[in-house]
Amino acid sequence: MLCVRAPGRVNLIGEHTDYNDGYVLPVAISLETRVYAQPRTDALCHIYSETLDEQHVLNLADLPPEQLPDGFIRYVAGVAAMLQQHAGRTLTGVDATICSGLPLGAGLSSSAALEAAFAVLWDALDDLRLERLTLAQLCQQAEHRYAGVHCGLMDQAASLLGQAGRALFLDTRTHAMQHVPLPPDWAIVVADTGKPRALAESDYNLRRAQCEQAVVALQGVLGESVVALRDVSPEQGALYLPLVEEPARRRARHVVGENARVLAFLTALRHADTAQVRALMLASHASLRDDYEVSCAELDAMVEACLQAGAIGARMTGAGFGGACVALVERAHLERFLTDAERRYRARAAYEPRFYACDAAAGASLCPMET
Repeated sequence: MLCVRAPGRVNLIGEHTDYNDGYVLPVAISLETRVYAQPRTDALCHIYSETLDEQHVLNLADLPPEQLPDGFIRYVAGVAAMLQQHAGRTLTGVDATICSGLPLGAGLSSSAALEAAFAVLWDALDDLRLERLTLAQLCQQAEHRYAGVHCGLMDQAASLLGQAGRALFLDTRTHAMQHVPLPPDWAIVVADTGKPRALAESDYNLRRAQCEQAVVALQGVLGESVVALRDVSPEQGALYLPLVEEPARRRARHVVGENARVLAFLTALRHADTAQVRALMLASHASLRDDYEVSCAELDAMVEACLQAGAIGARMTGAGFGGACVALVERAHLERFLTDAERRYRARAAYEPRFYACDAAAGASLCPMET
């Protein structure tokens, strides 16, 4: 029997930049998914989700199957298919049980954690010896092809490459990475609004298409050097974004500004500059609300509640339209913050909130079997 753990992630800053070749700063968190698996002697997989109380059967010798039901099995099948394509051979079948401590619909990337867990499982079981970045890229391809979500690399990279006590600065174009220490006296709080994340695949893909429309328009004035919005500086954006039609203009304005905010946030984090961290997180949330239009009343209410309860900074995190906010809080005031933020949010919203005080965790790994 093998056990694999894979963490969820929360993004401190750098939202909707990853599929624009931009910068992101996620943290793998101590909320995680675990997969318990027993290898089989054939290519069949019997996979049971304890969280959803669902079981599915996959035949690894027949991937991709003609039809797959919606839900978690698409992610597992996608990872298996991408690994088999990369390795050029059929993987080992398993009897597996999935146990997740990640709240569904909160924007903490439970799908990427599931992908990462099965990637690490088969990497170990079949002795593939793949680099973690390669595993992340294969998981990303699985989500593109099997779930129909054209996500960037951030979620999978965070779940597979995170380090305890550190945020992961990732350049999604070059894949250059830095593990940035977090101030030890700051806690990460995931503040789930209780409203399920409702950014449909079509809305997500529409935002991506609008960014691509902006790139085409900017190429007309800045030339072919603009491959993605990553290539547009804030100064260029101020000059040339007014030439782009709405709503692509505002989508691009968010991405250009957010990339600059990530770089500024790195400096603020290294100096534990609470005033600058607060300002950058608030600017990020305002841009996601007004320019990218992926916030909602509940996310706005949660940010306000967290700030009034004494957070260093807070912003929505994840794809949007529900889900969670991330707050940075001084550990010395954590308990008071949790009580006060919940009280303030309940006064503003009808949903049942949940608060998770998290540590920055290590990436996916085999774990000792519990006795």
